[in-house]
Amino acid sequence: MHRKTALSAVLLSLALAATPAAHASPPVETAMTAPVTRTFESFDGTPISYLDLGDGPVVLLLHGFTANADLNWVRPGIAQKIADAGYRVIAPDLRGHGASPVPDDPASWPRDAIARDQIALMKHLGAEPFAVVGYSMGAISALRYQLLSRSSGRLVLGGVGDSVADESNSSRNDGFRAAIEAAMRGEDTPAAKAILARAKASGGTLEGYLGALSARIYTGRDLLETFDLPVLVITGDQDTDNGSGETLAEIIPGARYRQITGTHVSAVGDPALPEAIIAFLNEGR
Repeated sequence: MHRKTALSAVLLSLALAATPAAHASPPVETAMTAPVTRTFESFDGTPISYLDLGDGPVVLLLHGFTANADLNWVRPGIAQKIADAGYRVIAPDLRGHGASPVPDDPASWPRDAIARDQIALMKHLGAEPFAVVGYSMGAISALRYQLLSRSSGRLVLGGVGDSVADESNSSRNDGFRAAIEAAMRGEDTPAAKAILARAKASGGTLEGYLGALSARIYTGRDLLETFDLPVLVITGDQDTDNGSGETLAEIIPGARYRQITGTHVSAVGDPALPEAIIAFLNEGR
């Protein structure tokens, strides 16, 4: 994909993400309980913030690029519904995002830093995840977590497709980087405005986002073919941002695919998303 095309695709995602309506979701029927915010020191001493909600088997929720745990999981009511189904929700603000700010310094971004943060978080909690649920970059990170730890009981991969199995594909990272660098130069462009609006909405920083791109690492097809656990891939019917979800499910042995309604961003508000996640989790109990 050419740089201009990649930037256009990323710009559309950012524009949608910066629009409050994109995160709209139906009213949550059950009473909302505020999650507890905690912090721990990761493998390299970096402080990482996470939300803790509910009791039961641990379900690790990983949010998307430029989001945070609150935007991706709490406001749409997804975290609450999973907790109400009898699970302990652990939802970190990924390194470089939200309440886990990290500078754009190579020393702060060892290879696979975000996946390794989750390994450290599970060690901190003295638990192994019953399931890891990721959306977009969170799903990319969930794959890296499983590759490195082989400790998740189940995986839910939301908002991703077969592009994340192509290690040579840098188009989406290139588009994000171009938007971030334009904003850092103070350019008055749609891309710069969109990424700045996203940072304001999520409490993130441009420097943190730029650093986080180094941890947005794809996992090759040959490695995905070694996975041996239940996997559910979920994408919106208008979401082709990261390729075909159905094709990704065909690559991972035994994985299933579920289509819901929406774009890459608005699908988070489809009530079918938490319903599918919870049904998949309950199959393993």
